Amino acid sequence: MLIELRKLKIIKELSEETPCYTAEIWIDGRLAFHATNRGHGGMDDYHQVGSTTEAEVNAWLKANRPVRAFHGTELEPDLESEVARLMDEAENIKVLCRQQRTRIITIEDGKVYTYPLKNRLAASIIAAIKAKKPDVEIVNETGDEGLKRAVRILQEQSALADGGTR
Repeated sequence: MLIELRKLKIIKELSEETPCYTAEIWIDGRLAFHATNRGHGGMDDYHQVGSTTEAEVNAWLKANRPVRAFHGTELEPDLESEVARLMDEAENIKVLCRQQRTRIITIEDGKVYTYPLKNRLAASIIAAIKAKKPDVEIVNETGDEGLKRAVRILQEQSALADGGTR
Protein backbone atom coordinates (compact mmCIF):
# COMPACT_ATOMS: atom_id res chain seq x y z
CA MET A 1 0.00 0.00 0.00
CA LEU A 2 1.54 3.31 -1.08
CA ILE A 3 0.36 6.14 1.17
CA GLU A 4 1.11 9.70 0.04
CA LEU A 5 0.26 13.19 1.23
CA ARG A 6 -0.63 15.67 -1.47
CA LYS A 7 -1.62 19.32 -1.26
CA LEU A 8 -0.15 19.46 2.24
CA LYS A 9 -0.53 22.86 3.88
CA ILE A 10 0.90 23.31 7.38
CA ILE A 11 -0.24 26.50 9.07
CA LYS A 12 2.44 27.07 11.70
CA GLU A 13 0.80 30.27 12.98
CA LEU A 14 -2.27 28.28 14.11
CA SER A 15 -0.34 25.25 15.43
CA GLU A 16 -0.46 25.10 19.20
CA GLU A 17 -0.29 21.60 20.65
CA THR A 18 -0.46 19.74 17.32
CA PRO A 19 0.32 20.81 13.76
CA CYS A 20 -2.53 22.69 12.10
CA TYR A 21 -2.77 21.34 8.57
CA THR A 22 -4.86 20.26 5.62
CA ALA A 23 -3.91 17.55 3.15
CA GLU A 24 -5.14 14.94 0.76
CA ILE A 25 -4.23 11.33 1.53
CA TRP A 26 -3.70 9.25 -1.58
CA ILE A 27 -3.49 5.47 -1.39
CA ASP A 28 -2.11 3.51 -4.31
CA GLY A 29 -2.54 6.48 -6.63
CA ARG A 30 -6.14 7.26 -5.65
CA LEU A 31 -7.56 9.97 -3.42
CA ALA A 32 -8.73 8.23 -0.23
CA PHE A 33 -9.18 10.92 2.45
CA HIS A 34 -9.20 14.63 3.10
CA ALA A 35 -7.25 15.20 6.33
CA THR A 36 -7.20 18.15 8.72
CA ASN A 37 -6.13 19.10 12.20
CA ARG A 38 -7.02 22.43 13.81
CA GLY A 39 -3.81 22.52 15.86
CA HIS A 40 -5.38 22.63 19.33
CA GLY A 41 -4.22 19.21 20.51
CA GLY A 42 -7.03 17.10 19.10
CA MET A 43 -6.80 14.10 16.83
CA ASP A 44 -6.63 14.36 13.05
CA ASP A 45 -9.93 14.44 11.18
CA TYR A 46 -10.29 12.19 8.12
CA HIS A 47 -13.09 12.50 5.60
CA GLN A 48 -13.24 9.34 3.50
CA VAL A 49 -13.42 10.07 -0.23
CA GLY A 50 -12.45 6.74 -1.79
CA SER A 51 -13.46 3.17 -1.10
CA THR A 52 -10.61 2.48 1.35
CA THR A 53 -11.62 2.84 5.00
CA GLU A 54 -9.50 4.11 7.87
CA ALA A 55 -9.85 0.69 9.56
CA GLU A 56 -8.41 -1.04 6.46
CA VAL A 57 -5.46 1.36 6.38
CA ASN A 58 -4.84 0.91 10.11
CA ALA A 59 -4.91 -2.90 9.75
CA TRP A 60 -2.42 -2.75 6.88
CA LEU A 61 -0.13 -0.36 8.78
CA LYS A 62 -0.24 -2.56 11.88
CA ALA A 63 0.81 -5.56 9.79
CA ASN A 64 3.48 -3.75 7.74
CA ARG A 65 5.00 -0.98 9.87
CA PRO A 66 7.06 -1.42 13.02
CA VAL A 67 5.93 -0.36 16.47
CA ARG A 68 7.86 2.79 17.36
CA ALA A 69 9.17 3.80 20.72
CA PHE A 70 8.76 7.46 21.62
CA HIS A 71 9.96 8.72 25.00
CA GLY A 72 9.54 5.28 26.54
CA THR A 73 6.08 4.64 25.10
CA GLU A 74 5.42 2.13 22.32
CA LEU A 75 3.20 3.52 19.57
CA GLU A 76 1.22 1.17 17.35
CA PRO A 77 1.26 2.22 13.71
CA ASP A 78 -1.95 3.84 12.49
CA LEU A 79 -3.05 6.39 9.92
CA GLU A 80 -2.45 9.32 12.27
CA SER A 81 1.15 8.29 13.00
CA GLU A 82 1.76 7.61 9.30
CA VAL A 83 0.45 11.08 8.38
CA ALA A 84 2.69 12.59 11.09
CA ARG A 85 5.69 10.71 9.66
CA LEU A 86 4.89 11.86 6.12
CA MET A 87 4.45 15.47 7.29
CA ASP A 88 7.79 15.28 9.09
CA GLU A 89 9.39 13.87 5.95
CA ALA A 90 7.95 16.68 3.81
CA GLU A 91 9.22 19.35 6.23
CA ASN A 92 12.68 17.76 6.38
CA ILE A 93 12.86 17.60 2.58
CA LYS A 94 12.14 21.35 2.49
CA VAL A 95 14.95 21.96 4.99
CA LEU A 96 17.43 19.89 2.98
CA CYS A 97 16.36 21.65 -0.24
CA ARG A 98 17.16 25.00 1.36
CA GLN A 99 20.47 23.69 2.68
CA GLN A 100 21.51 22.63 -0.82
CA ARG A 101 21.88 26.30 -1.71
CA THR A 102 24.76 26.74 0.73
CA ARG A 103 26.01 23.19 1.34
CA ILE A 104 26.91 19.94 -0.34
CA ILE A 105 24.87 17.11 1.24
CA THR A 106 26.23 13.57 1.07
CA ILE A 107 25.31 10.08 2.16
CA GLU A 108 28.38 8.22 3.36
CA ASP A 109 28.32 4.81 5.02
CA GLY A 110 24.63 5.15 5.86
CA LYS A 111 24.98 8.63 7.41
CA VAL A 112 24.14 12.11 6.14
CA TYR A 113 26.86 14.78 6.11
CA THR A 114 26.92 18.40 4.98
CA TYR A 115 29.86 20.40 3.68
CA PRO A 116 29.49 24.21 3.65
CA LEU A 117 30.28 26.01 0.39
CA LYS A 118 31.70 29.15 2.07
CA ASN A 119 31.85 31.08 -1.25
CA ARG A 120 33.54 28.17 -3.05
CA LEU A 121 32.28 26.48 -6.19
CA ALA A 122 30.14 23.43 -5.57
CA ALA A 123 31.87 21.52 -8.37
CA SER A 124 35.29 21.87 -6.72
CA ILE A 125 33.99 20.67 -3.34
CA ILE A 126 32.19 17.73 -4.97
CA ALA A 127 35.36 16.78 -6.87
CA ALA A 128 37.39 16.89 -3.64
CA ILE A 129 34.82 14.76 -1.77
CA LYS A 130 34.69 12.18 -4.59
CA ALA A 131 38.50 12.06 -4.76
CA LYS A 132 38.68 11.07 -1.09
CA LYS A 133 35.51 8.94 -1.01
CA PRO A 134 34.64 7.44 -4.42
CA ASP A 135 31.55 5.59 -3.10
CA VAL A 136 29.91 8.73 -1.70
CA GLU A 137 26.40 9.70 -2.84
CA ILE A 138 26.09 13.43 -3.53
CA VAL A 139 22.48 14.28 -2.66
CA ASN A 140 22.73 17.60 -4.55
CA GLU A 141 23.13 15.57 -7.75
CA THR A 142 20.44 12.94 -7.16
CA GLY A 143 17.28 15.04 -7.04
CA ASP A 144 14.16 14.08 -5.10
CA GLU A 145 15.09 10.42 -4.57
CA GLY A 146 18.38 11.37 -2.93
CA LEU A 147 16.60 13.89 -0.71
CA LYS A 148 14.04 11.29 0.37
CA ARG A 149 16.80 8.77 1.11
CA ALA A 150 18.72 11.36 3.18
CA VAL A 151 15.56 12.28 5.12
CA ARG A 152 14.79 8.62 5.85
CA ILE A 153 18.31 8.16 7.21
CA LEU A 154 17.94 11.27 9.39
CA GLN A 155 14.53 10.09 10.64
CA GLU A 156 15.95 6.65 11.51
CA GLN A 157 18.79 8.29 13.43
CA SER A 158 16.27 10.50 15.23
CA ALA A 159 14.05 7.49 16.07
CA LEU A 160 17.02 5.63 17.53
CA ALA A 161 17.88 8.66 19.63
CA ASP A 162 14.26 8.73 20.91
CA GLY A 163 14.36 5.11 22.01
CA GLY A 164 14.57 3.05 18.85
CA THR A 165 12.17 0.75 17.06
CA ARG A 166 11.45 -2.89 17.48
